[in-house]
Amino acid sequence: MDEATIAVFSGTGNAARAAGIVADRLRAAGLAVSTVDLAAGAALPEPSAGGLLVVCSSTLGFSPPSTVMRALRRAPRAAPGSRAAVICVCGATMGKTGLTGGWSGAASIAALAALGRRGYRAAGSVDVSYPENWTQASPPATGADRDAMLARGDAEAAAFGTLLASGQGTFLRRNPLTRSLGRFVGFVFRVLARRALARLFVADDACTGCGLCAAACPSGAITMRGGRPAWSTACSACNRCINLCPTAAIQTSTARLVLVLGFNAALMLAAPRVARATLAAVAGGSAWPGFGPASFALGLALYAALTVLQLGPLDALLRAAERSKPLRRLLTSGPTKRFPRYLAPGFSPATRTESPPGFPSDRRMSLRSRAR
Repeated sequence: MDEATIAVFSGTGNAARAAGIVADRLRAAGLAVSTVDLAAGAALPEPSAGGLLVVCSSTLGFSPPSTVMRALRRAPRAAPGSRAAVICVCGATMGKTGLTGGWSGAASIAALAALGRRGYRAAGSVDVSYPENWTQASPPATGADRDAMLARGDAEAAAFGTLLASGQGTFLRRNPLTRSLGRFVGFVFRVLARRALARLFVADDACTGCGLCAAACPSGAITMRGGRPAWSTACSACNRCINLCPTAAIQTSTARLVLVLGFNAALMLAAPRVARATLAAVAGGSAWPGFGPASFALGLALYAALTVLQLGPLDALLRAAERSKPLRRLLTSGPTKRFPRYLAPGFSPATRTESPPGFPSDRRMSLRSRAR
């Protein structure tokens, strides 16, 4: 093993920081190391015989991000002797009992399974804990707490890099429940939850229309409409946009949260009843007995159809209302306005190679300088 590739997906710089530390350890051991930025849209390269692939990624919903899983499934077939290791970057928290590390659930299992199907042999897996960056829901750590979390993550990344450099393997231990249920939870997050979370983002009146969020979005999920960002269902929920915005204009909309929760609660309550009534009508008007497989299948189909309506026309209606001056302040306000933002020290994300729709091309060159 004399070559290594580190594939990185980093929303706010934690995974990039860990990847740099691991790369330093591998280079110190004499390996030739190259880096691939999955968040910038890069694909995994052709592997070399006996080479090492290290996937260092944020953990979102106890899963690798959807962008990462797509890249792993499309990875070129492994060369003879190719190995793969996975670094799951998690959010640490600080409580009354001190610093608590993050937990990746079944993220490493899902990633290694995808690479195993491409012919890679597992070389190791680890959780590395850095400051939590889910600013969409909770305020990031600051000051001494943030520094302690950075130090912990750096130490964990360095220790794992040293093990990899020496050819040793260490793996995260997961019980059968986590291995099965955890992978299911991660699948649900990648397929559904991240898309719903995207619909909670708004840009308030502090937005200058600079387009940085759209240009730097790893999933290409943000377009500029009328000089303001709009989020599509391609969002991976990495929280780069809310943390990167130079004016802290991106918020979680309280109004959207209430409407989404209320709408979905109503759907879950109404779908079974509508399904039974529909089946009874098809049966000639007699009462449909209970809530069996047929009722469940039809209720699920109704819920799915109305969810598509929620993510499409109803979302468009909300976007239009947010552009109305009388409603704008109400619809764009939220608790995140008072949250600090988080980017790992020194992190400056790459922008995508193509300008997103609605993006002013004359501003592209100045975006990198505006990232904090």
